[in-house]
Amino acid sequence: MTGVLLKSLFSQRKVTRLCWSFIATVFLCFWTYFLYSYTNENSSSLSSNNKSGKYTPIAFTQQQTIISSDTLSATAFTSIQQQHGGHNGKEIERLLWPMNQTVQAFQAGKVSNQAAATAAATMVVDVTVVIQAMEETVLRQIRAILSQTIQPKCIYILFSENSMVNVLEPVIRSSAIPITLIQSTTVYKREFYYVRDAAWLTQTSSYVNTEYTWVMEPNVIPAKEYLYYTYGLLKTNEYGSTVVGYQAGLLQANRNQLECFHSNAIERVRKVDMIHGSWMLRTSWVQLLRQEVDAHVLDLPLGYFISSSLLYRANISSMAIPSRWKTMTTPSFCSSWVQTLRASSFHSVLPHVVDEQKMAENTNRLVLLLNGEEDAEAMFSLTCQWMRGSGEEESGIQVHVILTNGLTRYRFSEMMSNCAKKLETWMVHDLTTAYNNGVGKEFDSFKFVNPVTRLLEYLGAHVLIQLKQNEDSYFYQSVQTVSGVQGITTINLPPAQVEHSLWISDLPIEALKHWNTMKMELVVITDRRPVSLTRLLESTNRAFYLGDETVELVVHLEQSSDNVTRGLVQEFMWQHGEKKVRHRIRKGGLMPAIVESWYPSDNDHYGVLLEDDIELSPLFYAWTKYNILKYRYSPKEKEAHQHIYGVSLYSPRNLELLPEGRRPFGPEKVLEEGGYARRSPYATPVPCSWGAVYFPEHWREFHSYLTERIAKEEWPGYHNVTVPNSRSTRWKKSWKKYFIELVYLRGYVMVYPNFEGFQSFSTNHLEYGTHVKGNGRTQSKVMEFLVPLMQQDLILEQLPDHHLPTFRQLPILDLWGRMSTMGDLDQIGADWHEKVSVCPRTVGTFDPSDLLCPFEENVLKSKSKSTIKP
Repeated sequence: MTGVLLKSLFSQRKVTRLCWSFIATVFLCFWTYFLYSYTNENSSSLSSNNKSGKYTPIAFTQQQTIISSDTLSATAFTSIQQQHGGHNGKEIERLLWPMNQTVQAFQAGKVSNQAAATAAATMVVDVTVVIQAMEETVLRQIRAILSQTIQPKCIYILFSENSMVNVLEPVIRSSAIPITLIQSTTVYKREFYYVRDAAWLTQTSSYVNTEYTWVMEPNVIPAKEYLYYTYGLLKTNEYGSTVVGYQAGLLQANRNQLECFHSNAIERVRKVDMIHGSWMLRTSWVQLLRQEVDAHVLDLPLGYFISSSLLYRANISSMAIPSRWKTMTTPSFCSSWVQTLRASSFHSVLPHVVDEQKMAENTNRLVLLLNGEEDAEAMFSLTCQWMRGSGEEESGIQVHVILTNGLTRYRFSEMMSNCAKKLETWMVHDLTTAYNNGVGKEFDSFKFVNPVTRLLEYLGAHVLIQLKQNEDSYFYQSVQTVSGVQGITTINLPPAQVEHSLWISDLPIEALKHWNTMKMELVVITDRRPVSLTRLLESTNRAFYLGDETVELVVHLEQSSDNVTRGLVQEFMWQHGEKKVRHRIRKGGLMPAIVESWYPSDNDHYGVLLEDDIELSPLFYAWTKYNILKYRYSPKEKEAHQHIYGVSLYSPRNLELLPEGRRPFGPEKVLEEGGYARRSPYATPVPCSWGAVYFPEHWREFHSYLTERIAKEEWPGYHNVTVPNSRSTRWKKSWKKYFIELVYLRGYVMVYPNFEGFQSFSTNHLEYGTHVKGNGRTQSKVMEFLVPLMQQDLILEQLPDHHLPTFRQLPILDLWGRMSTMGDLDQIGADWHEKVSVCPRTVGTFDPSDLLCPFEENVLKSKSKSTIKP
């Protein structure tokens, strides 16, 4: 009856086709059922016996269409030119617009892909999901993944109990996404994870071959737009190299509190210290994380470990993204963390976000590297000087402290507790906690080299201060090498000399960058006074050179020097640089011996002129270097660079240029009457020949001036250069006579120390010689010139406000010890210039040619005098 009915409705050929179709359908159903039963049976068997963590594939039937990363990369993403942290929710949507267009085109069947023709197909992105199964939440978590608006390529589920297989089977059977079960012994039931809980870091490495890996903690249930939103952002130029998230944390300045917030609580993208709960990572980044896993990080919160490690290893920042929907459904996620996380040690090589914001306010960065507790103790005085604020604000320097080799932030804070300034305002980088967990006494300095290197690079530090000890160690040599490569100025202070360098905190970063630029040359002039010379040379060796090893000692022997003196010089072991010896073959006299003993090679070359009856304080180099860095290299002291020609080591007891002769002098009364502090250093045009450092530009100018002056001295009156009312005009053999002429016309000055009791950095023993005859060296006269050498460091203690004044604040005295100003000295020089030279006066060129233009009548008169025979 049925056959007749079919024949009446269809032709015989059509009936045959229907029958064969029916038979084929039955066969396919039977075969599908058989395969499913076989696979399921074997899966259960494998799962029950899988004690070694082997993979168990679960079959899937629904066809998928894979949208590869290449396909998405070829899409023309638009962007707005804003930096991270500038995008609000609407701007984020604009960034995602190309992704949205791709999805809509795919859903409309307009994507040129053969598989798109399948109606049941789902858009799939190149993402592998990795979760760790917790019975209470795993089914909800999988359903949330499967209900994403775009689909991941595959899912891995780590589980520990065999019963989880039965729990997971129903959802797996209905999944259109391939799911793989991995049995693991390290799946924990926790509200949040530490690094030790992240089994996926080690157990999925060789199986994930997608571009991205999406990792979630068990309590995280993503909203259906999570994958679309996150994957789309990672395919933009703006966020392709970041970790983006929707629950985030910022560490507070004290490093022991966490501020948590949700994406719907912020209006713009914010850089953060950690992303909570769910991470979309490039699979290559997982390899980086795996390299970071060792014993010292196992107790770190997983989110913090991910963010800080990627930032350290690859400069990958973490960003909190604003969204109009709640990405996670866990309501008390952040609040339940806070108390626990306060007890955790948040440590990272690189600065946290709050510190980065502070760093952005100041680009002048200096680093104190403390390699252990002994370093901190030795560097205590300098560190405390900065912490008390004596120079940090004035110098404009942002100080960073790097702690290594067992010195933790907590211990450092204890050590610095007596300093007035709070430690929380400083940038302290605790690498000991980060790399040794602050436990134990044995520390391997090798492990700190790379973190210190990375941190120095990240900070963009200009100056690094460390202790100069264990110089042959791998750590010290590595830091030196890295600093050289990165262009960081290193200040390597011997532990015993840190207390003599506290003035460093008074100097700006630009000055400190020249710490190793300036070259100091000690110039010793001697003849036949081996006892005096021995005293001087021994005092040079005893001085504190603050770790500098390039101080050159040059001894100039007169033609008449005896064998004892020559032998002494040859055998003397100079410990702080190179020693050179010069010997005259023709006696030149005192003036050539002094003037020709030094000539600067460049503008960073400084000469300390020392006759052999001088003796030095061990602090002379500290005083000299402080003054040079302050007045020569500080950006705000450009006026000083023009006018200051040197720094005296000696505090004179006498005024020597008064017409009536030498008179006792003490600057305190003059300074107080002028409104200055009694102990203020002062500047005066008077040059010092009893221990002083001279500056290169001014000394070259003096050479040129003196060369021309001496060349024309055979023509009396040719250069009618004199200094009115100065006793120096009567000096016949002194180079200072000509130097005084130059500085008087130019308005140059020398800085003099002014410490209590005339304590100085050099003294004059008034030995017999050119200026001291046998019958003129009485004990009373010696005492007029002999001043006490500073042995205890009183530099900062006695300076007004505990630092050198600026050049504009420096008291100015004239040649006769009277209060003056730089304006007055300059005007006096300009007025006198018109009386000695017909050339217009020029300043700032360090060229004396304008001073040496004689009046025509002087030239004629001097030539006529020179032709008259006696």
